[in-house]
Amino acid sequence: MKQFYKILLALVLLLAMAVNAGAMEQKSITRQNSEYASANWVQNEGDIVTQTYLYVEKVNGNTYISLSIQTYNELTGYWSNKYGNMYTQDNVFSISKNFNSACLSEIEMEVYENYYDDMGGWTYNVETITVKADWNGKGEITEDRSKYVSKYGDSTSRTGAASVSRSATATGSINNYRLGEDPYATISSYNSVSKYMEK
Repeated sequence: MKQFYKILLALVLLLAMAVNAGAMEQKSITRQNSEYASANWVQNEGDIVTQTYLYVEKVNGNTYISLSIQTYNELTGYWSNKYGNMYTQDNVFSISKNFNSACLSEIEMEVYENYYDDMGGWTYNVETITVKADWNGKGEITEDRSKYVSKYGDSTSRTGAASVSRSATATGSINNYRLGEDPYATISSYNSVSKYMEK
């Protein structure tokens, strides 16, 4: 019977040591999965040049949209700038397999405008506009992978990342006004996993 209790005590001590060792060791894993696309449309109508830049990114289910519209009159020197950004959890942005296409469904967003008025002073305005865009992938898909390990004392950090990109032609519209085509647009994704361990 004494032998039995000795064995039982030894097992309890081993279990306690294992629990303490696990408690002393800290681990964490962080993942980031993002898909994004961008386009830059330039339109020339007489002396007026309009440049529209759109960037859309979905990170872990949340979509970020950034828009900038700059208008310049080469004859008068008049210019204006509209800009805005927004976040949404709605499923408004998607990229197809192999980056063959991407789509931003029609959304409404607020933009802020500043420009010189007829009196030569600054004027600010806020308006709500509708934005929509489509990307068609072309050419080869490029991939880039990287790994990084950092050690400091009893802590170790490991990060692995992969980025994929493809050229595209983008079409878009603002308030149903067509922006034309951007032949130099891109469709991309970025995925990373970071592991941190401390003893």
